[in-house]
Amino acid sequence: GVRGQLPVAQALQLLLAGTGLEAVPAGDRSYVLRKRAAASQGPAAGEMVLAPVVVQAQADRVAASEHTGSYTAAESSTATRMGLSLRETPQSVTVITRQQMDDQGLSNLPEILDKVTGITVGRNDSERATFYSRGFAVENFQFDGMPNTMNSANQYTTSLADSAIYDRVEVVKGATGLLTGAGNPGAVVNLVRKRPTKEFQASLEGGVGSWSKQRGVADVSGPLNADGSLRARVVAAAQNADSHVDYYSRDTRNFYGIVEADLAPRTTAALGIDYMQTRADGASYGHLPLFFSDGTQTHFPTSLNPAARWSYWNNDSTNLFADLKHVFDNGWKLELAGSHLRQSRDVKVGVAAYGSLDKETGLGLNMLSAKIPTTSTTDSLNAVLSGPFELLGRSHELTLGAGWSRERRGAPGYTTSYDAVGNYFDWHGNAPEPQLDLVSDRDTRVTEKGAFGAVRLRPTDALSVILGARLSWYRLVDGETDLASSVYTLNDRLKVSHKVIPYAGVVYDFSKQWSAYASYTDIFNPQTYYKDAGGAALPPLTGKSQEIGIKGALLDGKLNTSIALFHTQQNNAAQYVDSNPATGEEIYIAAKGVKSRGVEMEVSGQVTPAWNVYAGYTYRESTLGYQPDVILSAVNTNQPKHLVKLSTSYRLPGQWNPVTVGGSLSWQSETYYQQAGDTQWRATQPAYTLLGLMARWEVDSHLSVALNLSNVLNKTYMPGMGSYGTGVYGDPRSYYLSARYKF
Repeated sequence: GVRGQLPVAQALQLLLAGTGLEAVPAGDRSYVLRKRAAASQGPAAGEMVLAPVVVQAQADRVAASEHTGSYTAAESSTATRMGLSLRETPQSVTVITRQQMDDQGLSNLPEILDKVTGITVGRNDSERATFYSRGFAVENFQFDGMPNTMNSANQYTTSLADSAIYDRVEVVKGATGLLTGAGNPGAVVNLVRKRPTKEFQASLEGGVGSWSKQRGVADVSGPLNADGSLRARVVAAAQNADSHVDYYSRDTRNFYGIVEADLAPRTTAALGIDYMQTRADGASYGHLPLFFSDGTQTHFPTSLNPAARWSYWNNDSTNLFADLKHVFDNGWKLELAGSHLRQSRDVKVGVAAYGSLDKETGLGLNMLSAKIPTTSTTDSLNAVLSGPFELLGRSHELTLGAGWSRERRGAPGYTTSYDAVGNYFDWHGNAPEPQLDLVSDRDTRVTEKGAFGAVRLRPTDALSVILGARLSWYRLVDGETDLASSVYTLNDRLKVSHKVIPYAGVVYDFSKQWSAYASYTDIFNPQTYYKDAGGAALPPLTGKSQEIGIKGALLDGKLNTSIALFHTQQNNAAQYVDSNPATGEEIYIAAKGVKSRGVEMEVSGQVTPAWNVYAGYTYRESTLGYQPDVILSAVNTNQPKHLVKLSTSYRLPGQWNPVTVGGSLSWQSETYYQQAGDTQWRATQPAYTLLGLMARWEVDSHLSVALNLSNVLNKTYMPGMGSYGTGVYGDPRSYYLSARYKF
């Protein structure tokens, strides 16, 4: 056999030496075997026969999806940090690979997560997105497996992350308190960055699309010395576009650089930077009002922008990170990682969306003007030690870890204005820009630390049992200083110590391809960013999450399948009920006895080397327990009960082999937003289907041209309803035409 770090073509040439066969490139990183010409059969005179050389691949390279050409992944460590295959993991796991991102033209995180089984993307306004899994908000995000403290500032940043820097996005559905500590039971999203390669590779991409969209990406990777022990990768992406929404535009810049070094045969270190800049003009905060003054639902043109023309939303984010990995002689592995994330947000908006709109006169709305700058700094450290051990004559696995993070957030407070806008039916955003004065300075500090342990016991070859627990500490201090009087007011203080979060999972292999599993974990989440009508933080979210299912790994693991039944119980679940027009802050209540249950099915991977498929279906229902203050009649109504996600690509045979065609389809059932309180007004989004199509032509081994069409049926729909009592329309039909050149 051939073992070592070699280009694919060279490895195949060595592997087939002396067989009378040769591998001929067929494009798209695939090869066809054929008989070698007679003149070249057999080894040439003086040709050296290589002795086998054993090389151990690093786990992150084994899991990498780049160049696999597949819609599934070999393994995932997001749920347990054990590097298990999807079939061995006792939770629902979805991986959106590099190939699927490229095929479907997915350029940012909302577009990626919108393809994931059970995930919906709700738009709060022009800039912010909230992700939902199984009816619950997704608040747990990781970068290369490192948990990230979540707040509204970095939720905005994460939602705009460019896909160009990522190898894959792993999503574990259900609660994941073992590794993440605090967090909602919806899901954890792990953004796995691209890593340097030992072989040189480079690509350039350029494209144009609807609404004057222009996009460019450069990706260069390779060794910095002769033996490849020092290597680097640089990815730069830029995009600017107008919108179907009047006088709105956004410009984004992303830069990612990483240097990786083999310090010793079993020790690797890396240092990198991830920078993002966005500039949005005509940006909104909240969007179109959902109701007229008589309670009937509004229906505005999708192009209407409620923001003033002077509104803007700018963001800068810099993430410095480093990691060190060492494999010991006994097979144990130590991983150390740290990051320093700094973000700044400069926002000034005027949004005509608040008040009571008369459907005949167009009067009654006011423009909320607000200046909302924030800065935040987050430092994180993580350590994980894992490896095999022997017990009672069998081999098992143990993982131990510890993590610490500290966030400090500053938010200067400005006065707001609330001015009538006249006839809203004549609104074109030409409102005067008011003077807003600095009056306060808010400071928030959050510290999280925890330690966890998990063991994977193998009582038999067919049975594995994962038992674990996390011990967590959480501390928050939130205060505000009035600049006129210099008086400091403590808004919130929360301290949680020695909180234990258990985890249990069992997997039974009843054949070489099929497994049954079950898992359980507790839920705990300090909800410091959800405020009640008095401005106080809601009590911590508590509960439990359970899941059972069957998984299959077919076609030698190239096609993964799963079906799961899930059940989640929560107390103190944050539910939006209103907003404070004077401050722009949303008002929540802590709902008791919230239950969510359902079924989820998924198929992903390669049916044949030429045909990739991804299909998912989710059914979910939520129920609400007794409420001491009857202000809600239902929960999660803005999330569909039924959700279907389909994606596929197929490389044509014969003379059409350079052409790949495919598409995507999503369908969701009816949703609605019901205004809390006495009125019980309801805005409904009927069931809708979104269709996407793609085609790619490999001109030669270097150049390819692709066309992606989105919302082909030109459906009008609202993927986000309820934020501040407003709604956001989804994009109409659009196209993106791109060309990529690989060196």
